[in-house]
Amino acid sequence: MMMTSNPKRCQFHLVAQNDLVPVFCLLVFAFIPAAYAQTFGDPPAAQSPDQQTTATPQPETGAKPLASFVETGGDYLALSNGFGYWAGGYSRVAYDRGTDVWNGELNVQHEFGDAGAYFALGDTHTFNPDWYGSLTFGSSAGGFFWPRYRTDLFLNKKWMGRKQLVTTGGFGYYAAKDIHRDRVFYLGSTYYFAKPWIVEQGIYFNLSSPGRVFAPAGFVALTQGRAQHQYIVLRVGLGEEAYQLVGPTVSLTQFQSQALTLTWRKWLGNNWGFNFVSDYYHNPFYSRGGSSFGFFKEF
Repeated sequence: MMMTSNPKRCQFHLVAQNDLVPVFCLLVFAFIPAAYAQTFGDPPAAQSPDQQTTATPQPETGAKPLASFVETGGDYLALSNGFGYWAGGYSRVAYDRGTDVWNGELNVQHEFGDAGAYFALGDTHTFNPDWYGSLTFGSSAGGFFWPRYRTDLFLNKKWMGRKQLVTTGGFGYYAAKDIHRDRVFYLGSTYYFAKPWIVEQGIYFNLSSPGRVFAPAGFVALTQGRAQHQYIVLRVGLGEEAYQLVGPTVSLTQFQSQALTLTWRKWLGNNWGFNFVSDYYHNPFYSRGGSSFGFFKEF
C-alpha cells in the first residue's frame, strides 16, 4: 500500500477510503489525510480506482490508464466532545516503470492539538499476468499521532477468465511513538463485473502490544465508474480498535468504531481532474466528519 494509503491513527483502516479499478497507483492516498493516521494500509488489489496500476491490467476494457501521476490537496474534519479538528495537506506521486510502479507521499497534518509530517515510499511489482505485490515503508517527523515507522506488504492473485476476481493477503507492522506496536494481517477479495461495477471486501486481524490485544475489523466497498470519466466509491467499515492515540501519553483503548466514506474521482480533461472524499467516523468517545479535496494530473 503505500500505501497507504496509509499511515494513520486507529488500529485499523476500517474505512480508509476507496477501492479498486486500476488507473493510477494511489487514489487511496488522497483519502488518508482525512481518515486514519495509524492504520494498516489498504492492499493494492483493494485500493481505490487508482490502486491497480497499468502494471496490473484491469478486467475493465477500454483505453489503457496511466499509472504515472501527481496529486495534491487538503482536508478538514471536525471532531465532537472537545477533541478539536483535523486539517492538513498532502502530495502524492506515482511513476510507472513497466513491471514496477514507484509511489511516494508527503502528508502534513494537524490533529489533537499537535502537528507533524508523514512520508513514505513504496513499489507495486508485477511478477506475471496473475500475480503482483506491493511493499511500502513510511516514517514521520513530529506529530505524536503519526507512526515512528511502519511497513506494509501485500500479495495479490488474479483469477477466472477475465481476471475479474482478485484475492489479497497482507501483513503490516506499525510502531507508534509511544510503547504500542501493531501486527496486522489482512485477507480480502475484489470482483470486477462486466459492467462498470466493482465489489470489494476485506478483514483485518490486529494483534497489538503490550497486552497482546486482539482487535478484528472489516469493510465492504462498492465502486461504480470507469477510467478517464469518473469513479464513485461507497465504503462502510466497522470493527474493534485496540488503541488510538489522542495525546502524547493519552490513548483510547479497546473500543468499537464505525466509518463511512464516499469518494468521487472525476476527470475534467484527458489527463487531469479532482478527487473529493467525504468521511464520517464514530466511536464511543467522539464522532468525526469532514472532507478532503485534491487535484490530480497524469503524465
